Amino acid sequence: MKNLLKKVLLPVSIMLILVIAASGLTGCGATTTVTVTPTTTNTANAVALTIVNGTQTKTMTMADIQALTPVTGSTGFIESSGKIDFPYDLQGAALTDILNKVGGITANDAVKISAKDGYSMTLSYNQVMNGTEFPIYNATTGKEEPAAGKVVVFIAYEQDGQAISTDIGPLRMCIMAPGQLTDGQWWVKWVQTITVVPLQATWTLNDVGTITENIAKSDFEAGTAPNCHGVTWTDAQGHVWSGEALWLLAAYVTPTDPSNPMGQLNTALWNQGFQLEVISSDGTVVTYNSADINNNNNIIVANQEDGKPLTGKQWPLALEGSGVDAQHQIGAITSIKVILPTTTH
Repeated sequence: MKNLLKKVLLPVSIMLILVIAASGLTGCGATTTVTVTPTTTNTANAVALTIVNGTQTKTMTMADIQALTPVTGSTGFIESSGKIDFPYDLQGAALTDILNKVGGITANDAVKISAKDGYSMTLSYNQVMNGTEFPIYNATTGKEEPAAGKVVVFIAYEQDGQAISTDIGPLRMCIMAPGQLTDGQWWVKWVQTITVVPLQATWTLNDVGTITENIAKSDFEAGTAPNCHGVTWTDAQGHVWSGEALWLLAAYVTPTDPSNPMGQLNTALWNQGFQLEVISSDGTVVTYNSADINNNNNIIVANQEDGKPLTGKQWPLALEGSGVDAQHQIGAITSIKVILPTTTH
């Protein structure tokens, strides 16, 4: 994820390939939805966290969380820009201990961590229980490397010897990889609700050019958060589609302005024009010119409908939005192909 927004000069044809891996979980039950009102106090007896597992709902105060066996250590994270935030001396409670308050989880479950600003991340069973499936990075170089020790997901309430400040807390999900880094997308600020949800099929978007980026489902979800690049559209039937604008996905894999050190969009290239193909699993191809999609937030690659992941013929991604006519409205997107001019500047 840390390299997702980095730009490089690419060859003429760039293919984004979706690798689909079914989890084979039929018959999973529906998730109970709970609305949590933000607390107005940080006292030890105020409700700090709500945990939901089916019909079970448990609230915990800060004192309850601090009474659990603490997870402590020094770790940090790496931002999508490559900036390293390290070290932080943290203390908190293991997510597994918190989940035990509502009966724990099974291999058929995932866990959704929700923040008061609407941001959320969903963790797999293996991430929660075993600390696996997280890329781990060197704290000095930022390069990916094997984990040096056990990786633990925890809810932190203390940083560098002080209660976590309200600008990111008082609770924050962190990944304890002692002396190492994890992706910043997992470090959810302002954690308020933890919900056990059915484990869903996963997919990975492989962004292939002169570099290869494996954009996991979780990475896509992070990019579509309300405070990030997320966009929504309500159709004529009242269904709300949410995801990311197609032009941004194209921008991930087109060269930025080489004269601008901040890596801004290469306006000259987009004005010169190129083609982009959106391809469905059945071979259907929708073609756009760059002029059609440039800064157009009305053409959306959607991963959710009415707040839920797509299913059936739409899964995992669908082309939706007020800028998409019926002829271009396809689901089951498996690849996006950007075809650049033979000469780029």
